[in-house]
Amino acid sequence: MNARSLILAPLLVMVLLTFLVGGTAYQQTQKWEQGVTVAANNISQLVILNNIQWGLRKIQTDLIENPRQATETWHELQREVLVLSKLQQQDGDSFDTVYPASLQLILQTPKPSPTAISVLLKGHFLSLSLDQVDQLKALQQDAEHVTQLVTLSMIILGLVLTGITAYDLDQRFQQLARSRDLNITIQEEERRRIAQDLHDGVVQELVDLKRNYHPEKVDTVISNLRRVCHNLKPQVLEDLGLASALEFLADELQQAGVEKVQLTLDEEGLETLPKHYELPLFRVIQELCSNIRHHAQATQVKLNVTYNPAESPVLSGFVSDNGKGFDPKSVPSNRMGLAGVRERIQQVGGKLNIHSQPGKGSKFQFIIPVKRHDKSPRSV
Repeated sequence: MNARSLILAPLLVMVLLTFLVGGTAYQQTQKWEQGVTVAANNISQLVILNNIQWGLRKIQTDLIENPRQATETWHELQREVLVLSKLQQQDGDSFDTVYPASLQLILQTPKPSPTAISVLLKGHFLSLSLDQVDQLKALQQDAEHVTQLVTLSMIILGLVLTGITAYDLDQRFQQLARSRDLNITIQEEERRRIAQDLHDGVVQELVDLKRNYHPEKVDTVISNLRRVCHNLKPQVLEDLGLASALEFLADELQQAGVEKVQLTLDEEGLETLPKHYELPLFRVIQELCSNIRHHAQATQVKLNVTYNPAESPVLSGFVSDNGKGFDPKSVPSNRMGLAGVRERIQQVGGKLNIHSQPGKGSKFQFIIPVKRHDKSPRSV
């Protein structure tokens, strides 16, 4: 699993969980809002019905003591009934099918009479009020369910995100640990190689020079020392640029006994390559050429590096040989050269592909996306 998938996987899970929880909560909230509307309507109807009952009892008393006041109260009740009718129409029900026919007497009778008051007071208006109370209880239960659902969803979402984050951090720590161990191993391998070069080349020449002095041996020692120093710090890269440094590596292959070295470079494109890509690229080619000299037994080598920012912001290249080849899946653990090549390419965001079979040579292909404003990576 690469770094991009480690980042995208948690984000994808977060998005899916957010849509799931949000959709469910939205549906429940819509249901709750509809219930609130119905409940508010029902409460208004309940208040009006209670006002009508109270007004009828007041009219029943005022008909004897204050008929004029009773008539005014009657007109107020008519207005209350009209409001009640409009509220019932908002619920989609007919006023005639919900309320008793006797309640319509208030609208049909211009003035109150003892007979009408008696009939109306015998109506069971509170039966509807009990239904409304049940609806309010159901609404309260729906609100509790919504709260419980949202709370439970948030807890689950938090636990899942915590688990994903913990897994992501664990993967990153493991990746950092592997990278650290690999860098340490590569450094030790470089030290071993330098020591081997000094022992096999410079030290042996100095021992032989001590025994049998010849002026030409001094030149050989100097040449070997320069080669070791060049491997430690590629001065040709700093002095002449990347293209000349890669030509120098090709010349080294020919001097090591490779009969034909074909070098193909996009020199104009490489001149525009950001400086912080040059050293990693040089080290990659240098390591591949070193592997060819020491292990491939090749007679032909092809080196190709292409970079054309006008067409594509991608640096690509390959190194191939006609040597003895190998099985990439069974490289010995003490062969850290390829691991170092892969690590250097990954550090600049690139990818390495290896194609090789025993007896059929080897081909190493790499691509590196070039970002113009990248910070310079650590030299490798």
